[in-house]
Amino acid sequence: MPPVTGNATLAPPRFVPSLVSWLVCVLGVAAVQAAGQLSEIPHRSPAVACADAPKRFDNGKLELCTLTHEYRMSELTLPSGSVLTFSKDGVLTEAFLGDRAVIYGQELPRQATLFFDPKGRMRHFWLREETSIQGHQLRSMGKGYTGYLGHMLYTNGKLRAAWLAGEEMIDGVPCASKLPLLRGAWHAVKLGAQAMVWFYDEGHLRQAMLARDAIIQGHAFKKGEVISLRRDGTLDAAAKRLDWSGWKDFPDD
Repeated sequence: MPPVTGNATLAPPRFVPSLVSWLVCVLGVAAVQAAGQLSEIPHRSPAVACADAPKRFDNGKLELCTLTHEYRMSELTLPSGSVLTFSKDGVLTEAFLGDRAVIYGQELPRQATLFFDPKGRMRHFWLREETSIQGHQLRSMGKGYTGYLGHMLYTNGKLRAAWLAGEEMIDGVPCASKLPLLRGAWHAVKLGAQAMVWFYDEGHLRQAMLARDAIIQGHAFKKGEVISLRRDGTLDAAAKRLDWSGWKDFPDD
């Protein structure tokens, strides 16, 4: 190779492009930090903007974060202002919606609380106020509601199970999720999630607790009984009652 002489221009060092890329990355992180503190969410995008200082566990993992920007996680998009709660091992367990959000194609209202299983799947949700979804009036759970299963969606957006706010006729069946005080209320409580209305993934009734005495397809039933229907709408006396006893045995169908 001949020696460099005169005013010959030296070729720029090869590390310059990587240096520029590094600077762009640093500036991008700084911009997000200006809007909110960056915090890691395991199994998702490497960082999310949290308002103020997010709460952390002793091991440094994120426990509580209020989103300053819309955040997409898998097939779900959580709106700005939502409050996310994590378990100590870093798994998202709850999301309190800061605005309306479309979940599996179904719009849920502001202040609904989404609950996730250990695999990160949204399994059920609570409502702060009574809400009509797919033609059914669903019960509210209040601000500090705890203790049992909330309303559920299939991944196609259809209702899977719901707590009715009142009596409702569905597919010719008088359904309820609670019974009048002193006339069956304790019975409904003991039924637990069996007192919910359960649907097939196309929207037809699958299981329900009867709101009153009724004759259905020629058979007499008493108020508070739980009945099951096949996909074609016929009674299914041999069907196993749908219930919920925790994430371990949670049915996927």
